[in-house]
Amino acid sequence: MNVGGFQMEPPDPPLRSPHMVVMLRPWVNVGNVGSIVLGRLNRTFDGQEVGRLARPGTFYDFTRYRPEMKLVEGERVVTTPNTVIIAARRETPPDLLLVHLLEPHGHSEDFNESVLQLISTMHVDAYVLVGGMYDSVPHSRPLVVTGSARGWQEAPDLGDVRLRRSSYEGPTSATNQISQQALQMGVKTLSLIVHLPMYLQLENDFSGAARLLEGIAPMYGLSMPPPELEIGASQYAQVSPAVLRNPQLAELVARMEKDYDAQPPDAPQGNVKLAPEIEKFLEDIRRAGDEGGQQARG
Repeated sequence: MNVGGFQMEPPDPPLRSPHMVVMLRPWVNVGNVGSIVLGRLNRTFDGQEVGRLARPGTFYDFTRYRPEMKLVEGERVVTTPNTVIIAARRETPPDLLLVHLLEPHGHSEDFNESVLQLISTMHVDAYVLVGGMYDSVPHSRPLVVTGSARGWQEAPDLGDVRLRRSSYEGPTSATNQISQQALQMGVKTLSLIVHLPMYLQLENDFSGAARLLEGIAPMYGLSMPPPELEIGASQYAQVSPAVLRNPQLAELVARMEKDYDAQPPDAPQGNVKLAPEIEKFLEDIRRAGDEGGQQARG
């Protein structure tokens, strides 16, 4: 069946009071934290694909999201970038719809409307966005999570994860309108965005993913601690020796630790005001990462 721009094979029997758990790539998926979280939920509850966009080229520029050539059983197959929907049943409701949202390059209003039709058709009870962003936070402190919970009669149980209010103002994704419109439809919304150290920029940040999993674990009965926690701790442990060897990086981390420790737990998360030489140091790191990525793709 068609649901907006999606081609669907709805699960039978229908999902019970499903929560739509969403990651948005690439806008708020730094460190691949959203992808890692959805992957964990998929494996835990044995998810099965039930839908994807019928014509993804309507929304995506394939010179920006490149199709990929892969070998499948000895044959070369072209895979097309798409937004994919996975259904996962739990022993008790809510069941889950795991949605790997790929941000559209065009026709964003139609894309959003398709997702909203999916929410309506599947009788979604809650829309949950998980993701990550870079910020002026140290790797040596518990990772901050910002977000909001709206439309809940009782605040969702997020374990020991305490949401902070975000003070961010600036460019955003058109897909953020989905949660606003879902709320108007009577759907509960929850966003969990983990703030990651800007000076690390790991391809897969398992500490960030583990922090998000700790937040949603009480709602979905996930066993704790998640496997990602140990992997992430090993990743971050390798940072400290590098900090000691680099005076600029050591100064940067010390400033971030001081600012982190001075803030009350419920303070809005904001950027540390950095000295010009530290800003240049971070820009050099970003530029080196961009050049490395271009060489790898070349």
